[in-house]
Amino acid sequence: MLANARVHTPAGTTVVVEVEATPERCVVRVRDDGPGIPAELLPRIFERFTRADMSRTRAPGADGGSGLGLAMVESIVSAHGGRSEVQSAPGRTEFTIELPPVGVASVEQTRAVASR
Repeated sequence: MLANARVHTPAGTTVVVEVEATPERCVVRVRDDGPGIPAELLPRIFERFTRADMSRTRAPGADGGSGLGLAMVESIVSAHGGRSEVQSAPGRTEFTIELPPVGVASVEQTRAVASR
């Protein structure tokens, strides 16, 4: 998520990371004051190959990726029994990851991971 913030926001954007840990959960928030994510992209932002730049080619040296970074974040978070979400508007985007405490994952989540 930090790499995405670095690559996909303009120079001068402030990125803040917060971690909140309690016995019940661990929450990681990555927030920036960049231009935001287009509203039509938000419902599928954690899906594989989702990119704001839909072109098939980029200029030499242009930053950008394959659209797999946030899908990998979602997959890892889900495998650990957590959840990911994003809220975005111009001037404020916040990604939130919530994880259960170490060693706490439901049997259903463990089965889902094992069956993949």
